[in-house]
Amino acid sequence: MTFPITHSILDARAVGDRVAAFFGLKAPWHCELLTRGMNDVYVIRSGGTNYAIRAWRAGLHSDSAVRFELNFLAHLKRSGIPVIDAIPAPNGELFTAVDAPEGRRQLCLFPWAHGVTLAQQPTVARAYLLGAEIARIHLAGKEFKGDEPRPFGFDRNIRNKMDLLVDRLGERPADADFYRKAGAAVLAAMAKVQPGLPQGAIHGDIHARNAFYDGDAIQILDFDTCGEAPWLHDVTCFVWANDYIALDPAAAGLRNGTTEAFLKGYESVRPFTPAEKDAWNLWVAAKELSYLCGMSGVVNIVGPASMRFVTWDWCIDSVRRHVTAAGLKV
Repeated sequence: MTFPITHSILDARAVGDRVAAFFGLKAPWHCELLTRGMNDVYVIRSGGTNYAIRAWRAGLHSDSAVRFELNFLAHLKRSGIPVIDAIPAPNGELFTAVDAPEGRRQLCLFPWAHGVTLAQQPTVARAYLLGAEIARIHLAGKEFKGDEPRPFGFDRNIRNKMDLLVDRLGERPADADFYRKAGAAVLAAMAKVQPGLPQGAIHGDIHARNAFYDGDAIQILDFDTCGEAPWLHDVTCFVWANDYIALDPAAAGLRNGTTEAFLKGYESVRPFTPAEKDAWNLWVAAKELSYLCGMSGVVNIVGPASMRFVTWDWCIDSVRRHVTAAGLKV
């Protein structure tokens, strides 16, 4: 019996062979692994041009969920939103798939993102522009319907993966008890509020590393967690991630008015509704709990380093602060 595999590394040469043939890239080409994470990314060079290949993790998304993302990107591109959308094959297909030891993995080809991320060179002007474009994504996403629904949200991670977070806290029973109670309180509050919030197809994981700037031009990428959810999801993702990323001294500049500029940019296109303003702290608390639960679900795939080495003390203090701000009694 073959020993179980959780997440293999696809051979770069074989990936290049499949992608070059399927998408019609000209020889000679060169392919190499760029990053490993929730999914793997390869760079392939052909005809003097760089492209990015995403290799989805086995079992992460169904083919219909992958099509939702790629068709959503095409819809946004047609709507004039500066996203990096998938390159279709000559036959019109947007992805292919290979059989890895752990299961079937989809492969997709994207144009290369040029420039620097907002995290690398944060400025108020760039954050304002990103906020405005996220609002435009939401307005355009309201009109998008995939072949099949792709509902998601913070509540799903909290509901489905809380046990995985608790399992990691064997030596911290008080923390585990708090997280369970906080999760239950957040879920109950979200169920009451969510129906009154504007929602539609959204990015799903917008933060300062998913926006590239080449001069004054912006490109938004990594819609892997896109789906149908309240628009507040994206906004609180960005705000919470700014605090989280700022734990890294190299990104401390993110605190220099970037969050405020993002929010102003967003509201220059679409002002927040009263219901969204009332739900703000609740959604921040939900984002943080969802993140901890979600990362606990993939810790044996991407490792604990994906949480940027934050301590459990930092996590519990931060969650307590956000749950209190949301007015929840735990």
